Amino acid sequence: MYCKMIKEFYELKEGTKTAYQLIRTEEKEMPESHYKNYVDAAPFFRRLGGSETLERAYTCAGYLVNKITSKSPDRQKKNVARFYFWNQTKNEYSKY
Repeated sequence: MYCKMIKEFYELKEGTKTAYQLIRTEEKEMPESHYKNYVDAAPFFRRLGGSETLERAYTCAGYLVNKITSKSPDRQKKNVARFYFWNQTKNEYSKY
């Protein structure tokens, strides 16, 4: 596998405008092709009215996106996807 994605799902807290509450967390491994499709879909979701923020950092696989924050058009839901890449020398997943 190329990377591991940990996705956190948040919903807006009652009576607040910017504070989100964690609802659930998912974890899955994905090959490089799925990772690239996931990252390349950001402009499409921006055109639909949502907010997509991509954070890049130097990782063991190169300068890649390691965090994607997505907000729904009505700003009621937020998803945060973090990517951990497979490090061949350490034989484990690592963020950097």
